[in-house]
Amino acid sequence: MARNEKIKSAGFLDNFFGRKHKIYNAGGLEEQHELDISLGVAKLSNEEINIKFMEILEDMNIPKDKREPLMLKDIKEKREMLIMHYKGKVSSWTSSRFEKPHEYKVYLREGDHSPNKILQCIESLRVALTSNPISWIKEFGEDGLDEIVGLLQKCKQKRDYEKIEFECIRCLKAILNNSWGINVVLKPEQHAAVLLLAQSLDIQKPQSMCEALKLLAGFCLLNERNGYNKVLTAVSCASVERFKPLVDGLFVEHDLEERGQKTEKKGDLCYHSLLFINTIINTPSDLNFRLHLRCEIMRTGLYERLDTLVDIVNSSNNESLEKHFKIFTSFRDEDFEEFSSRFDNIRLEIDDINDCFEILRNTVVDTNAEPYFLSILQHLLYIKDDHLYKPAYYKLIEECISQIVLHKSGCDPNFKNRNFNIDTAVLLDDLAEKNKVLETQRVDELEKRIEELQAVKQEAEAKVAHLEEKLKLISNSESLQSTANIEPLFLSSTSLIKSESLSKSSPLLMDRKTINLTQKPSQPQVMGTQAAPPPPPPPPPNLLMGKGLGITAPVPPPPPPLLTTMQSVQQITSKKIELPDYLKPKKKYVVDAPMKRANWKPIAPEKLSSKSLWSKIQEDNLYVDDIFNGLALKFSTKPTKIGTKDTIDKPSIPKKNVDVKVLDAKAAQSLSILLGGPLKHMTYEQIKQSLWKCDKETLTPNVLQLLKQYLPSSNQLKYLMELKSTGEILSNVEEFVVNLGDIKRLTTRLESLYFMQTLPDMINDIKPDIVSGTSACEEIKNCERFTKVLELILLFGNFMNSGSKQDSVYAFEISFLTKLSNTKDVENKDTLLHYLVFVIETKFPDVLHFYEDIPHIDKAARISLDNIKRTMAMLNNSVKNVERDLEVNKIPQCDDDYFSCIFANFVPDARQQVEVLGKMVFKMEKLYVDISELFSFDSTKYAMEDFFADIKTFKDSYIQAYQDNLKEKTIMEKKQRILAAREQHERDLLERQQRKLTIVDIDAAQTQEGVMDSLLEALQTGSAFGNREKRKRNPVRPAGAERRAQLGRSRSRKQMYHANRENTSMLFIS
Repeated sequence: MARNEKIKSAGFLDNFFGRKHKIYNAGGLEEQHELDISLGVAKLSNEEINIKFMEILEDMNIPKDKREPLMLKDIKEKREMLIMHYKGKVSSWTSSRFEKPHEYKVYLREGDHSPNKILQCIESLRVALTSNPISWIKEFGEDGLDEIVGLLQKCKQKRDYEKIEFECIRCLKAILNNSWGINVVLKPEQHAAVLLLAQSLDIQKPQSMCEALKLLAGFCLLNERNGYNKVLTAVSCASVERFKPLVDGLFVEHDLEERGQKTEKKGDLCYHSLLFINTIINTPSDLNFRLHLRCEIMRTGLYERLDTLVDIVNSSNNESLEKHFKIFTSFRDEDFEEFSSRFDNIRLEIDDINDCFEILRNTVVDTNAEPYFLSILQHLLYIKDDHLYKPAYYKLIEECISQIVLHKSGCDPNFKNRNFNIDTAVLLDDLAEKNKVLETQRVDELEKRIEELQAVKQEAEAKVAHLEEKLKLISNSESLQSTANIEPLFLSSTSLIKSESLSKSSPLLMDRKTINLTQKPSQPQVMGTQAAPPPPPPPPPNLLMGKGLGITAPVPPPPPPLLTTMQSVQQITSKKIELPDYLKPKKKYVVDAPMKRANWKPIAPEKLSSKSLWSKIQEDNLYVDDIFNGLALKFSTKPTKIGTKDTIDKPSIPKKNVDVKVLDAKAAQSLSILLGGPLKHMTYEQIKQSLWKCDKETLTPNVLQLLKQYLPSSNQLKYLMELKSTGEILSNVEEFVVNLGDIKRLTTRLESLYFMQTLPDMINDIKPDIVSGTSACEEIKNCERFTKVLELILLFGNFMNSGSKQDSVYAFEISFLTKLSNTKDVENKDTLLHYLVFVIETKFPDVLHFYEDIPHIDKAARISLDNIKRTMAMLNNSVKNVERDLEVNKIPQCDDDYFSCIFANFVPDARQQVEVLGKMVFKMEKLYVDISELFSFDSTKYAMEDFFADIKTFKDSYIQAYQDNLKEKTIMEKKQRILAAREQHERDLLERQQRKLTIVDIDAAQTQEGVMDSLLEALQTGSAFGNREKRKRNPVRPAGAERRAQLGRSRSRKQMYHANRENTSMLFIS
């Protein structure tokens, strides 16, 4: 067929599959259409006839097994069938007022029609939805469904819309009678149609209730779309007592007949209510949930009228009703048997609560409260048998009962409302976290105690070092005093030898010796350390020899310049580096595929000392094949991607220091505030007496700080005193200042008093940091597990960098630890750090929690050594100033001046505290220098806080990676458990699964018709609930008397089971 002919024929048939035009003449225009149809079909080729014929079969939802005989028909018959199909469509278009789905939607959307017109429209729509193919329903679409739902919601508000409500539900049934409609209504979120159907369960409208119960029962069977949960949620939201309409539906027709009123369809509402009850109870696979639902329905009113229901069924002559009542009773008994079999062999020792139980049982027996009491006991049996959770369950239940019985409002609670607010938040938190909180408190107390003991220990060690240094100084001073008497004789004897040797030596050598002799006293000063160090070690022997003999050693050549260009790097790498004796050649690794690189900064072998940690590491001993296989698998290179640019830290803009000009007015105002605040109850003379007596209670640090800051200078004070002497009238503040002018050296006195008051706080501010830093240094230095982690990282890096210029390295900078998480695996999901944690967990589990050996890292990362040094310098200067002030003020200025007396005791103690603190700082710095040697870095360039911050960052990232791995492992295990449980569940419920597949396949590729009819048929016949007779039956339980004999281990047990099994079964249902 030519291309233009195909287009022409396709355009013709679009009139029947595309948009239809409104037909106003049912006579000649219809005949013209029939003629066009015949001509159009005659022009189609055989291939096109087969295509169109297949489309019609699919549109009519003809099953596949029935399509094949139709497709084998002669081509002439197929043409005639096509013509008849299209003519039928034209006839239906011309005979209806509403021709297209769009017209129904427009008419319903207008909403200003009378109830009769709306009823006629909705009845016509129901016929159209029932008679037209699925394509027509799909064209009606979700918009049309929303219009029906909106009209159904409007029916709830108007009484004269009862028939419209009934027709709306029937329209919904027509839409839901195919898989497309089911999927639209049972989408993931709750659809309004389900909620409105649940609200239609009204016994005053029996027809609508019956239709609604059919649809809701059908939804319950569609677990693939979570239909059961959506129906149960909708029913719960529709009524306070969610199952009350169902129980009322069982008896409403019977009650009307007893009152002399006749019903249209006797037993219809009772049957559908019982059908829905069976569906809602027996659909769940969990026994406990089925028992819970059955007990709730029985408590709603069915228990009291169960005998009436038996009479209704027996007198109904309705086979369907009898069948479903049999299903109700048989499934109830079977669930009871299954539940009871769990506890046949359990011995309950209840001797301690026998009297209490007997009294309680006697108060409820043969009363309306008895079934509820039994239900409570049954629910208590559901509590899991776990020694940790069972007490928590009972504690929670006890709290709930106490809040219900002893209601906080002082009156009975609202029994009509199903929702009762229980304040369980605090209780649940206490129950769940009680042990954890107690353990945490205990750990915190122990950690605090350990911190205190470490501080005391370090302070004691510093005091010991301080005392040893003093003893050494004292012994040195005694030895110097003893040698002072021998020094004149020694000098006279050596002068003769010196003169003789000088006559024999050259003038140049004599000059050099003289210079060396004059330089010797200054050598210890050059070699000394900063903060009161121990005596320096002697200089190297070669240096002593050179200086002692006056021979100048040749100056060593300067170090080579730093090579930064690639050419110089290649020159170095091309040369063979001679390794020290304590370093062994590294093993070369060969990889099969290119890998991502470990971007570390290696440390040159010649920079590693024999004391270094890296010289002792033997990472080759950790070699395992599967470790390298995992590295090669996870970190092989992919096509390079454009990486993100490194972020450059912008220099922080320093804040401008605004010079504050302190005016006399401001100083006067501040002093006035001081006098009107902390010192308002004191006279000027009393304040001066406090300064004379150095009163700590009055002169707090804040008061002293304000006095130091705002008291005038000595010149201003002198000027004020001259004004006072001339009789000038001064302000109150000025009078106060003049009154203090009698105290000499007032400023230094204030400084000394302020230092005495603030010294404990200053020491307490920096001592914890010093203790934490010292402890962290000792922990890092002695942590073997951390060393093992570094070995693994070195092994990983050398393997990943094999074949590059950074392979076979002996050490790397510690800052590389923070970059392990930057190396992603091939899936861009995990990092090298995650794999490191995985290897440690699987191959070296003893190293996994290495961070437990370095608990002070977090605190050490927050300290600043510069701040500690500044504080120590300020403390030393303050002690010196106080000592100087004490020397000047040895003689009291008046009888009330206690300065020299108080500070004579304070200064030695302060000096000792500061010196001990200095020793602690010196020890911390020395430990950090040892760590720098251990890890081969320059302690002056790599600050202590930066080092500990990098270790903390690595530790935190390591823990996070470990948690990520645990989470991933938990997810995988959970998936495996779910998969295993699902397989087991599928095996156990294979019959039910197969049965559901035979009922309807909601996930079929092609849209199915008759879905709701098939579901309702399965419910009516009972096949939807399965044949429980084929299930594995439990062994026959003993009869009532025999069972009581087996369980009768105490008098209370015999009294508990006084009823026969029949009564026990009936009570259990409640």
